Amino acid sequence: MGAVRHMFVFIKTTSNKLYKQNIMKTLATLIILFSTTLVFAGNDKNISDREKATVINNVTQIVTNQDVVSALGVSGQADVTLAVDEQGVIHVAEVQANNFLLEYHIRQSIEGAKMIVEDSLVGKTINFFMNVVQPNE
Repeated sequence: MGAVRHMFVFIKTTSNKLYKQNIMKTLATLIILFSTTLVFAGNDKNISDREKATVINNVTQIVTNQDVVSALGVSGQADVTLAVDEQGVIHVAEVQANNFLLEYHIRQSIEGAKMIVEDSLVGKTINFFMNVVQPNE
């Protein structure tokens, strides 16, 4: 009986140690993930939702021109990161898309485009996802 009790305590102690190790690993992973999200989130914190929406709407109008999209045959989703300089000119920092032609089209369409922006957007980085779809024929 004593051997069984001793074995049960050993198993319980071992499983507690493994449980604590797993919890610590999970906690460490969550902390690292949260930290990298804060560091690499992409958007400046001083941009209001309205300002960001204005830029996204302008960029979307340029990129999703139905004639161009139809002629190129591009569609898909892209993760776009851009900045606006003092003259209101857009500079593409990064585009990640599911196909090269879509990525190229987005870069060529918005790099160097000029838009009227509020002074608070100057020098800010904006990150967003956009969908480009083929027009219905």
